[in-house]
Amino acid sequence: MKQLSAQDAQFLYMENDRNLSNVAMACIYAPPTRQVSASLFERLRSHVGSRLHSSPIFRRKLIRVPLELDFPYWADDEFFDLEGHLHSHRLTGGDRWKAFCELMGRIYSRPMDMNRPLWEMHLVEGIGGMRDFPEDSFAVITKLHHAAVDGAATMRFFGCLSDRDAKGTPAWDISGETEHAGEAPTSEDIWKQFLRNRVSSPLRMTRSLLRAAALVAPGMRGTLIHRKDGEKDSVPATRFNRRLAPVKNFDAAEFSLDDFKLVQRAVEGAKINDVVLAVCSGALRSYLARHGELPAGSLVGWVPVNTRDAGAAADGREGNQVTAMTIDLCTRIDDPIERLQKITGETTLAKEGKSGLFVRVISEISGSMPSTALALVSRALASSGASANLCNVAVSNVPGPQTLMYLDGARCLQQFGMTPLADGMGLFVIALSYNGRISLSLVSTRDVVPDMPVLRGCMEVSVAELVRAAKKRNTPRGAAPRRRKSRS
Repeated sequence: MKQLSAQDAQFLYMENDRNLSNVAMACIYAPPTRQVSASLFERLRSHVGSRLHSSPIFRRKLIRVPLELDFPYWADDEFFDLEGHLHSHRLTGGDRWKAFCELMGRIYSRPMDMNRPLWEMHLVEGIGGMRDFPEDSFAVITKLHHAAVDGAATMRFFGCLSDRDAKGTPAWDISGETEHAGEAPTSEDIWKQFLRNRVSSPLRMTRSLLRAAALVAPGMRGTLIHRKDGEKDSVPATRFNRRLAPVKNFDAAEFSLDDFKLVQRAVEGAKINDVVLAVCSGALRSYLARHGELPAGSLVGWVPVNTRDAGAAADGREGNQVTAMTIDLCTRIDDPIERLQKITGETTLAKEGKSGLFVRVISEISGSMPSTALALVSRALASSGASANLCNVAVSNVPGPQTLMYLDGARCLQQFGMTPLADGMGLFVIALSYNGRISLSLVSTRDVVPDMPVLRGCMEVSVAELVRAAKKRNTPRGAAPRRRKSRS
């Protein structure tokens, strides 16, 4: 009998008919090297079927407790049907990338069947030639519920499905049987656990309040320093801070990871995550200025933080183990390198517990609330648009494998992602790195960002500006570019 954690359950409680708690990942594959008579769909079905033992996500479903009196449970689906989780699509017509983005948004925006295991896969054929992908390339869009996975657990899930070579050698060790969720709990089991949780809840809340106090105390000095400097800590109102439509839209750009590393070296102490934030800052600054909407105050980013132990990536825990911090994106600064320097300082302060504390404190306390209270608070927050008081945009950086990955002989070319939005937080940027490339996926709605290709173009321009500025910064003074000797 396995019960969801408070953080996992919160993704269920915050879901409503307009903002679903789905996550999705699209992997683009070159044509398989091994030619067989079976269709791509048959091959996908066979491959997934051979990996069902590798992750508990495949076969477990939710068991909700009446009136949300306690957190839900996972139980093995005794009527599991693989066919019900696999779907097939084919793109036709001219602009395949536009068609792919629209399909991605439609798939993501559909509610999942909560009576079955919370995942589904969509094979997409007909993308050959799209963004210079080889003919007969295809995509697999996988959608999961956020109650089952965070970013790190999602990468582990895909690792279980992937191969390290075209021969079909599993990328992860899947020789052992994964832990089963077990049978659905009986009414007696549910009530016994309910009573245990009610007894322990005050103790957990007390410990959480003490931990929250420990977070707040070191940050007070940093907060006072910010106020002495005259910096505003309020979140400016933007087009991203509004009530959202149910259908989400998608677009993405991809870049060389080496370019991001080049920019990283231009500022001491900078991380790739800081570069991602600086790219987003420059792009949003340009996009809002283009629409005459750039606020005087700096935009604020909501940044998830993985809290798994260093060795926990492969421990089989598939749920959520994240917190978050809020970061000043410094959109008021014109110079791209100066902006990166400032953002690097902001993230350093946040990691040291000297800024961006409110989100982490709320996360700490909510993790100890009784289920009924957490459900009520989560739903109230989700419908209130309170996210607008915390941030303008969410930015998540999920490092992926830097070696080639395969699926039944097909080489993975690129990866994109989609994650949940909330009223008041109408734009999410997901950075996924893979095999020397990094993609920036954009998730919003048409009423918030009706011109996604324009925003994608602003991302591309922002990267180019940072690269140019970094090359100037990294070039030693007095050094001149080498000239070729003329041949006489």
